[in-house]
Amino acid sequence: MSDWNVAAAQSGSRPGDIAWNIQHHLEFVHHAASRRVDLLLFPELSLTGYELPLMAGLALSLDDPRLQVFADAAAEHQMGISLGLPLRDESAVRLSAATFLPDGTRFAYSKRNLFGAEKQIFTPGAAAPMFGYQRHYVVMAICADISVAKYAEEAARQGADLYATSVLVSEQGYQQDGEYLARWAREYRMAVMMANHAWPTGNYQSAGKSAFWGPDGRLVVQGGQGEQLIIARRSGNHWQGEVHPLPCPSIL
Repeated sequence: MSDWNVAAAQSGSRPGDIAWNIQHHLEFVHHAASRRVDLLLFPELSLTGYELPLMAGLALSLDDPRLQVFADAAAEHQMGISLGLPLRDESAVRLSAATFLPDGTRFAYSKRNLFGAEKQIFTPGAAAPMFGYQRHYVVMAICADISVAKYAEEAARQGADLYATSVLVSEQGYQQDGEYLARWAREYRMAVMMANHAWPTGNYQSAGKSAFWGPDGRLVVQGGQGEQLIIARRSGNHWQGEVHPLPCPSIL
């Protein structure tokens, strides 16, 4: 089994400030590239913050010119990059993750299991696409999706080596969500990664603690508080983890 380095970007977002957040995402990309990361996953709605009243006005299309910098960065660093944002698809707005691959491919996955007030704003997504190459296959989920056993089972049935989940999880919900992810890893024999926010967003206080579980359900690495890269490296059949704190700029 070939080597593979994947990372959760435990990043902070300025509310509704897409331009600033794009530049901040690129700082994480550069840090990840310097550490030979092959796939970098950002949290739920990382490009806007979890600011639900702003979503309709902030929604982008997948071909928005502002997103080209991520396609360029993916090609330059030979790194897959997945970030969270509201996407407009014809008349619908979806809570999505946009993924940019080194070969120029870009695509979106949209959250299927919408939570609370999200149901009044977003249209649910459909099936999750799998991407990657031999022994590096990935299927995504977004936050409340992780509580649905069927979605994890579908990912495993497709042949996913990694279930990549972008979330906004508070301290109150962290234990239960962590138990779900460890269970899916153990039951479906696939690695699981969770990227959580570093800063408060949308009136939620994020727990941080982005994490990675191996395909035996064992917790390989868990971050702490603040902005960090949580990296999991596979060599052969063995996973090991690293946490790299990043300087935390002012939210204001």
